[in-house]
Amino acid sequence: MIPNIPVVELKFGGETYSVNYREELRCSEETINENLKDQPSFFAYYAVLAELADEALAETKLALEVTESVLDAKVREELTRAGTKATETMIRGKIVLDESYLAAVSQVNTLKKNVGVLKAIREAFSHRKDMLVTLASNMRAQQDPEIFIKKQEFRDKR
Repeated sequence: MIPNIPVVELKFGGETYSVNYREELRCSEETINENLKDQPSFFAYYAVLAELADEALAETKLALEVTESVLDAKVREELTRAGTKATETMIRGKIVLDESYLAAVSQVNTLKKNVGVLKAIREAFSHRKDMLVTLASNMRAQQDPEIFIKKQEFRDKR
């Protein structure tokens, strides 16, 4: 069963994007001309959003690394001042419990999800294009009786 997710909200780059991809993927014989005209712009829109989300993910991963590095130096300094011998395990344990580190990891995970969702939507529009071409071809064949009859004869020979 397909989950009923009418609108997906994606946040990255300081912006929030609300996308109703299921409605935009929808097509039918009655709206085939409109669907064919809209296809390139829908695909481009989601491809651009996927790239923007990918860029935001790269920047957020870098921010996570910076946060981790700053925390590493801070923890080492605190342990040295306290006269405690710092082990890598001890330092890592303190870093992963820090709120700023947890917030940065959460942000990276959210952006990974956004990138995955947008790439899946972009892929769905690629499949939609193929389906639209096939649908339009079938509709033309049904309007031309000679082509329709030849297809039927071909199928019957198999």
